[in-house]
Amino acid sequence: MNKVQRSSNLSRRNFLTGSAAVGALAAFGLAGCAPQSAPATGGASSSSASASTSVDWLGEAPGYTEDQVVKTYDADVIVAGAGTAGMFAACSAVENGATCIAIDKATADTISDGIRDTLAAVGSAQQLEDGANPNKFDVINELVRQSNGFGDERLYHLWAELSGEAIDWYTARLAEKDTKFLHEIDEPQDVRFLPQEVGHSIQWENHEYSKQHASSILLEYGKSKGLELHNETSMKCLIKEEGRVVGLYAESPEGVVRYNAKNGVVVATGGYASNTEMMEALQPESEKLCCVRKSFPTCEGDGIKACLWAGGVMDDVHAAMIFDRGGIKPDATDTTEGQMFWMGSQPFLKVDLEGNRFTNESGCYDHILHTSLNLPNQVYCVLWDANYQEDIKRFETHGCSRLFPHANGTEPVMTMEIVDDMNMGLMEDGYIVEADTIEGLAEKLGIPADALTKTVARYNELADKGEDVDYGKEAFRLSHLDTPPFRGIRSKGGYLITTLDGIKIDETMHVVDENSQPIPGLYCSGDCSGGYFGESYPNLLAGAAAGRSVTFGRYAGKLAAEGK
Repeated sequence: MNKVQRSSNLSRRNFLTGSAAVGALAAFGLAGCAPQSAPATGGASSSSASASTSVDWLGEAPGYTEDQVVKTYDADVIVAGAGTAGMFAACSAVENGATCIAIDKATADTISDGIRDTLAAVGSAQQLEDGANPNKFDVINELVRQSNGFGDERLYHLWAELSGEAIDWYTARLAEKDTKFLHEIDEPQDVRFLPQEVGHSIQWENHEYSKQHASSILLEYGKSKGLELHNETSMKCLIKEEGRVVGLYAESPEGVVRYNAKNGVVVATGGYASNTEMMEALQPESEKLCCVRKSFPTCEGDGIKACLWAGGVMDDVHAAMIFDRGGIKPDATDTTEGQMFWMGSQPFLKVDLEGNRFTNESGCYDHILHTSLNLPNQVYCVLWDANYQEDIKRFETHGCSRLFPHANGTEPVMTMEIVDDMNMGLMEDGYIVEADTIEGLAEKLGIPADALTKTVARYNELADKGEDVDYGKEAFRLSHLDTPPFRGIRSKGGYLITTLDGIKIDETMHVVDENSQPIPGLYCSGDCSGGYFGESYPNLLAGAAAGRSVTFGRYAGKLAAEGK
């Protein structure tokens, strides 16, 4: 392994393993920011009173006065948030001839949370050239199915029409800086849960891994066309005059700053996964499912609150992206805090604390998290043997759980080498345990040895037969546990990446009010926007959330620049 690769591996491991009265408001053009009641837990509209929680997570809009303002900026378009959606929106605005200022809570060296590694699209040039462009209606149907129909199908169709062009534009920007962005193609498999080949991911050859690598490229491109970025600047409230959003107030190290937007404001501040109060009020079930939280600390729901104060409404059903990659120590008394175990999404044998198998391990990332709610304290164990790498190759998993190159040679988001580095750290810290016998492994995991021995024998028998008559797992995803050393880890819950519910928007990216009418001058995109996911995340569509963010961010920037 060369020096660049080693540095890249360690960087990725460290990151992944290491949260005014209405009258006064009206006097300053802020009547649209008048407080609304908080949404009820479980999905009541933001315009209705909370029926199940007394927590006022929304509160009242801050009542700024003009004599508090230390500086005023003017631009055609103001973008709040410079992450995945915001950077695309800002670059699109300046490309379309608008003056644009983007603001972000993060410091200049972090450039918000960067651009996500994997982005979904339909109809990109690569997909068309590869002959591997998925049927857009199959993809749309999967989005409808996974959202239980709560998503706005009009938005799915819009994404399918626009996403290919957004990916082509991004691919060209990265190529200008010697960075590849490639479509992921896998061999077709006879699986119970069918993935779609929508993923495109950044390739790290000749580059050290950095969350800000792609953001830096886009920021440089945007600045070449006149984009300004103001860091350490947090949007606090939108300014609404005569029914139209005309700017926002923000707080910076200098004090209160006013931003005037001639054409409009694009809100792209991310979700609220780092706001414990909002999570506990809106998604207590998601909080219960998590033991690892890696959402960017600036994702505290600022944009969602601002849009609600301005008259927007929130999704009726809440959602979060949680992957089954949380590990806890065998003797842990506090099971709410764990460490990242990336191999948790592999379909290895998984047993409860009685040593018994309880599920088909070959499902979507959230399936086992949901079914674990039926287990005592939601804890289960993941088991593998010395042949785990060959097993993982054969499993042919999809998206970011894949650890070996895709069939067309595209690198995975995480390599086996990096995950092995992570696992060594987990072993050193006492999360992963190892033994030369199944009985010894059971003892270290704190589960009955006789029951686990029977379960493993039965699992090996099914693997020999090539048919899982117990739970129906695909034959190629069965594996033997017969070659020491045997390893295992206790798991409780998963890895919270982001929230996915947000402010309702229409097909022009405008925030809509309680009557589904667009609020002039107010656009929204990214994880703070809604109408797309319901209760969970469709991991069979790699990059679905980030793909939406870049596509709609780019579109919002264009429409705001044109004043449409």
